[in-house]
Amino acid sequence: MPTIEQCKAYAAEYKTLGSDQRISARRSTVLLSISRSWIALAHQLEQLSLIAKDEKK
Repeated sequence: MPTIEQCKAYAAEYKTLGSDQRISARRSTVLLSISRSWIALAHQLEQLSLIAKDEKK
């Protein structure tokens, strides 16, 4: 399973790739969507981590 940090790094990488002005709009849209998906996964993993910590109490 990727870590939160890895998810954020992948998101940044795909955002950079999707922001390249030399690629098609279709490719840009997909790459930026993948970036948002990685960010969403990072947020979900953060929430899961908080829940796990809370349940240990």
